[in-house]
Amino acid sequence: MNKRTNTRTSRFVQNTVFTGAYQVTAMLMGFVTPRLMMLFYGSQINGLIVSANEFLTYFRLVEAGLASAAVYSLYKPLSERDHESVSAIVSAARQYYNIAGWMFIGLTLIFAIIYPFIVPINTLSGNPMDYWSVLLLICAMGVSGALEFFTLSRYRVLLTADQRTFMVSLASMSSLLLQTTVIVVLAYLKVDIILLRLAASLTIAIRPLILGHYVKKVYPQINAFAKPNKAALARRWDAMYQQFTTAFHQGAAVILTTIITRDAAMISVYGTYNMVTVGLWGILKMTTTGIYSGFGDLIVREQREKFQQAYRDFEYLYLFVTTVLFSVAAVLIVPFVVLYTDKITDANYSAPLIGIMVVLEAVSDHAKMPMDLMITASGKFRETRHHCTAQVLTAVGLGLGLGYWGLQTSMTMAIVGILSGIILSNILRSILQLYFVPKYITHLPWQWTLKRMLRMFLEVALIAGPFLAFHLLNINGFFKWITLAVPLCIYASAVTFGFGWIFERESVKSLLGRTKFMFQRER
Repeated sequence: MNKRTNTRTSRFVQNTVFTGAYQVTAMLMGFVTPRLMMLFYGSQINGLIVSANEFLTYFRLVEAGLASAAVYSLYKPLSERDHESVSAIVSAARQYYNIAGWMFIGLTLIFAIIYPFIVPINTLSGNPMDYWSVLLLICAMGVSGALEFFTLSRYRVLLTADQRTFMVSLASMSSLLLQTTVIVVLAYLKVDIILLRLAASLTIAIRPLILGHYVKKVYPQINAFAKPNKAALARRWDAMYQQFTTAFHQGAAVILTTIITRDAAMISVYGTYNMVTVGLWGILKMTTTGIYSGFGDLIVREQREKFQQAYRDFEYLYLFVTTVLFSVAAVLIVPFVVLYTDKITDANYSAPLIGIMVVLEAVSDHAKMPMDLMITASGKFRETRHHCTAQVLTAVGLGLGLGYWGLQTSMTMAIVGILSGIILSNILRSILQLYFVPKYITHLPWQWTLKRMLRMFLEVALIAGPFLAFHLLNINGFFKWITLAVPLCIYASAVTFGFGWIFERESVKSLLGRTKFMFQRER
């Protein structure tokens, strides 16, 4: 028993460390590529890539629910070392992923044919891009997605179920570093953008090579071509709807900006600001590593008191980190983007209003994230479908309406209108979650979570407000940006901790106790 516990703990530490390393790498590499695109190929091309990437991300949803169902089905046979059953499930997953891969290719081709009419070619003036060039560029970008379906996904499912996601993170990090290197080298050589994106897409091949070798070494008894057990994956439909609507909502701003502005340069401006909040989301993901299985185990074992204490602590920690990250981002996002886009003159990236709205949208989204995670941990997808539907319909309806209304004034106001609609949809989803999660999952007073969420918005306003209102920071270089970012993070942490000590002393002490215990155990 102790050996099994130690193995589980060891894998959790490995998964956390490698996930963190991958998220940091993804964030840093994510800053490199867009600047090169803007610098060497222009904001129009970068905007086209940002927009097309979001659509391609949607097309990957043809696998929605499949990974969750496969992982869930593999838990029992892996624990029992039933290699025959594991092989049957992996084989079924392989077949389904192959089907999903062909569907992805079909959707990508249809989209590549239609997209040049969504963003007219004449908006790409100054770039040697005609209809066929845009079509081929999108196809080149889609190659990586197709390769992932046909080669990578079945390995990822098996390793995730066996708590070996550290290998997935390692392989993904290797692929990402290689991809970024290829993009940097080819961009400086001024290679045609289509060839550049095709070469970048092909670098994903390193991931199945690494994982395939590892899986053959660790699981020599597993046969991915055994007789498939398709019945084991019937659960995929339960999670599919929520996964689809969540992904659609996360990319709604890019899609609506594409439809309303039809301006690739404006999409590039929004995408650059959004890139920052996506990077911060990567940092927040480190706090959620393994959280599903941990809370899910407590729920299944009906250990309500331990579950409630763990949830209170986790919710406080998540909102604490969210407050610090996004209060600092509210102050520094515009100076960062201005410095990041230095020497790029084909679009105006100094857009304080867009910067603030992007941060507000992220804060309103992450405020409800602990409740979202509990729905996933408890598997209550079917019961919360109407939450997802209401959020998406509100985001699309209000986003379109306010976006077109803002467009009457300027492109910037169109994006502000779109983001306003999405923020309101986040608030609606939060209200629905506040009713459902405390009543049916945590069995805690909903007022506690509401007070924490409201206090988070107040803390962000108090930390960032004075700097924004009185323009207290004068930043004229990256070195100065960093020297101001560090003390600002410390200040934001101190303010947030102070509020916690006054209003959440029990949770603060509990978290400090957990941290102390963890370090003592490690020693």
